[in-house]
Amino acid sequence: MKKIYQNIKKTVTPAVILVCVVLMLLSLFAYNLVFYQFSTDATGYTMVTAVSSEEAGEQTDTSSKLYFSYDNNQISLNTMSNQDASAATLYALSVNGITEMTADNMAVMSPDYLGSFIATLPQQTADLDGDGSSETLYLAAKTDMEFTQGYRPTPPIFDHELFPLEIIFTDRTTLNVLFEGEPLADQTVTLTSQRSGTSQVTTNSAGGIEGVSLLDIRSGIAVTYAADNGDNVYQMSYQVEDNTLFSSRYLAAMTPFMIIVLLSAIGIILCLWLRRRIVKKDPVMGRFANERTSLGPVGTMKGQRKFGFMTLRWLTMIISFFTLIYGGKLLGQWVNAIEIPIFACPINQDQLIASSCYTLAHLNTLVNLSWSEIGIFLASLLISIVVLGRFICGFLCPLGLVQDLTHEARQGLKIEGLPLSEKLYRQLKPIKWTMLLLFLGLSFVGGNFCDICPAITLSPAFAGFKVSLFLGGFFMIVVIIGGFFKRRFFCNICPLGYLIGLGHKFSLFRIKKDCQACTECGACYEACPMGIKTIYTEREETDVTTADCIMCGECIDKCPENKALSMSFSGLKFYRASRKTFMSGHKKSEKKLKRFIRKREKNESDQK
Repeated sequence: MKKIYQNIKKTVTPAVILVCVVLMLLSLFAYNLVFYQFSTDATGYTMVTAVSSEEAGEQTDTSSKLYFSYDNNQISLNTMSNQDASAATLYALSVNGITEMTADNMAVMSPDYLGSFIATLPQQTADLDGDGSSETLYLAAKTDMEFTQGYRPTPPIFDHELFPLEIIFTDRTTLNVLFEGEPLADQTVTLTSQRSGTSQVTTNSAGGIEGVSLLDIRSGIAVTYAADNGDNVYQMSYQVEDNTLFSSRYLAAMTPFMIIVLLSAIGIILCLWLRRRIVKKDPVMGRFANERTSLGPVGTMKGQRKFGFMTLRWLTMIISFFTLIYGGKLLGQWVNAIEIPIFACPINQDQLIASSCYTLAHLNTLVNLSWSEIGIFLASLLISIVVLGRFICGFLCPLGLVQDLTHEARQGLKIEGLPLSEKLYRQLKPIKWTMLLLFLGLSFVGGNFCDICPAITLSPAFAGFKVSLFLGGFFMIVVIIGGFFKRRFFCNICPLGYLIGLGHKFSLFRIKKDCQACTECGACYEACPMGIKTIYTEREETDVTTADCIMCGECIDKCPENKALSMSFSGLKFYRASRKTFMSGHKKSEKKLKRFIRKREKNESDQK
């Protein structure tokens, strides 16, 4: 047995070192290692012109006379004026500046296009306000495709000499109006929303229109401005590419994640096949494996638990998952200034709140923020760390939910995971430090942690955004396979989680221990997905919270001694270990275990 362990150690230790070195090298070239390539330019789209609004079938408000609409990868230019859209002139913003579009480059778009388009109709003269005199009407329409809306992007702006009035949508939150190249400050304009109707609004000193719902912008808006005492009227409609949930386009966006799940399943099957081969070919190793991992038919015993703390935890994780991913889509709000440390990928442009993981991994972006934005970022980050701490990891993180689901899938299939030991957790530590180094250091060497982040495969896809997956796509496969065999595998190496954990001394959520009630049975250590041993070896301190604790409550749930362990918030204990709860939850498992023992003894006697 000792020889077997030594052989394993000789193999695993170099493997861990190799993984760390490979991760550091690949991270610098992650952008070139594309796992799944959606078109992140305009080449996958075509543009057509509609003769009338009836053919477009989208917009019915006659105050928007020229507008764009999307149908999967087709962009349509529609008109509701007395001229059809074919009379319009189309322009694309490209790497070479402004390019006038022709029939040829509308059907097969150039890869030089930056994803922003403007169309104009010839000026019209009509009595628009019914005062008996004619006004000159300038009609324009603008659209920005999905991939132009990156995190804190440079807003796409055209030439004001061609388009005097222009709408700018910045950072997916700020709507500004430019006139003749300058912010249209403190002016009254008419805002038409396909969702909320028409209203008179006044721009602020930066030309911004405040209080506009994200849902209004997604549905399509138009701004009308009367200049020169009303003699000239300028109107521009604006349509940002939207993602309709559970449509064919949504299913296409989910394709990369489905491929990841499929490849992960294949990887899990291969691991199980390899383990069976080891057991079959090497009797000694097979005996060792059966003893340590229980490769028998019984698998993991799980009892029927009543509604309680752990059920509330699952409900909280599920609600958090849908709120973080679909909150902006459902509620039309974006609390942009507030950022909490969580892997809720910022490439998902319809999230309810902002994610500080991007800023923490791109510290150079802080330089481009105003002092007020920096203050709000730091304040919201510190408050969330102090108030919540790693409670965020155990209850709110979408990636945590995915890992828990893979763990539950393994238990449901009656498959045993990896044997947990101190040595396993020691082997994971070099990977954790490597991830932390990459998380904080890549931005200073021209890298991007998002290219290797597994969260990029989750949130954008579920929200319906088509994104190219780089090394993070491969990494997510490793996370799912690792999470299948070892609960909360990624949490053990998560750089953001560890940074949150550094503030555990100040967090209001704590794990408390009654050392007198503890019998040092080790059940809490066996249950802990983070492998925190001090939780049962500590014999003096009552506060056993560490930087690695994710506040999942598993240690308390599996503790068989009354009040030996508890979870508190600001000193108030709200979840305690209970012998009664522990025993009631395992009665069914005891019956299963007895049946399995009887069955195994019968099989052994039959073999003899």
